[in-house]
Amino acid sequence: MAIKYNLTPVEVVKLFGYTEPIAKEELELFEKDNHLKLPKLLFDFLSLVRNEELLSTADIWVDSDDLPYFSYQYIAEGIEDCREDFDDPEFCKENAFYPYSKIPKEQWSALVENYLQIGSDYAAGVVFYGIKEKELVLENPPVYMLHEADELADWKLIAYTLSEYLMCVLLDALAGVEYTTAQDVLTENGWEFYEEEYANEEEVREQLSKKKIDLSAMKKNMTFYGAVDSFYRYCFDEEEKVFYMVINDTSIMVIKAE
Repeated sequence: MAIKYNLTPVEVVKLFGYTEPIAKEELELFEKDNHLKLPKLLFDFLSLVRNEELLSTADIWVDSDDLPYFSYQYIAEGIEDCREDFDDPEFCKENAFYPYSKIPKEQWSALVENYLQIGSDYAAGVVFYGIKEKELVLENPPVYMLHEADELADWKLIAYTLSEYLMCVLLDALAGVEYTTAQDVLTENGWEFYEEEYANEEEVREQLSKKKIDLSAMKKNMTFYGAVDSFYRYCFDEEEKVFYMVINDTSIMVIKAE
């Protein structure tokens, strides 16, 4: 039995049938227009799932109308939208964009770094996820988040690596925690979903051991939903074509090719 542990986000979407880089040319044009190179992991992942329904309700921008864009662009647009009200001192006191309107764009870095925004929470659209412009050269850069209620400079680390963020988005979608879109799409494509609940971690471990799966070999992966200490583990049985997701070490979601 060939059990594959800790696959990359690209490997996971490929095993579900998304093997063709259909958005490669679109992303290459985006890179050219913006004079940048996306991290290869992000480029490869988006090239497989962009414009596909699989992650259309996930916390990453994949729809045809959504491309990554820089936070400085967002600030510049905000300034233009508010400019006619900047004559009002009271308005300026409360407006997040006003301080940026008073200095050249070249000096904005003294107030906030520039982030390439790559996603948001689909349900409410109040949290944005991004990568620091200067860290785009890294192979697996950290990902940060900004809540719309926070100051424009108050970006916080949300994932130590891009891989961690992409896997979180993917596993949340497969688990159907907010929307069942990914499950519905894969069901139509011939995959079967069912979940088995257990009393504790030991029962989960025993059940997996019957399938020659080592729970300890599956590292924990973050989720954007549930309790602070919620997590996933996962592996893939290559021979049986079964993807196993362990949720909080108390349940097993089985995704099986029919």
